[in-house]
Amino acid sequence: MRIARRALVIVPGFLLVTLLLPIGVRLAPRGIGFVIFAIALGLVLKEESLKATLHSAGVAHHKVGDPTGPAGVGAVLRSESGEVLGEIGRSVGVSTNTVADYTALIDGLEMALDQGVREIDVYVDSPVVAGHLSEGYMVRADHLRPLVERTRQLLDQFSTWSVTRVPRRLNLESDLLANHGIEQAMT
Repeated sequence: MRIARRALVIVPGFLLVTLLLPIGVRLAPRGIGFVIFAIALGLVLKEESLKATLHSAGVAHHKVGDPTGPAGVGAVLRSESGEVLGEIGRSVGVSTNTVADYTALIDGLEMALDQGVREIDVYVDSPVVAGHLSEGYMVRADHLRPLVERTRQLLDQFSTWSVTRVPRRLNLESDLLANHGIEQAMT
């Protein structure tokens, strides 16, 4: 299931251009008009927006009956062309799978924003994370509420975003980075 949000500011931009173009034409003989015309034209032309995909995964190696264990996070950020823009693979101490999944997603979204990404498609293998963010599942566990809220705040900073649940085999690279983070912490 996918969900997307778009931030559109078409009407105010159109009104500003409508006001600036006639002023630019009138002031053209004085040289100032060209600058105003260029500003108006810049508002009309679509701004280039960096689009990317983010695969994130959290892993916790826990024992039967204990939901916590050594945990790691992994994330891979790729441009539209497939170029790797960034990777994360680190330990997060002792945690649950869901907390590790959210931590990986938050780390990945922060990395994407730092890279200037404006449009993002996120792929997670956690049914809980996908359910909370795209399928309207209620957040029942109190300890997850701050993580869900932080994730939503980060997603809202993108002009367009989607969250899609994928099978683990399609999220293998980020899963391997998370496991590598756990291994490095244990050595």
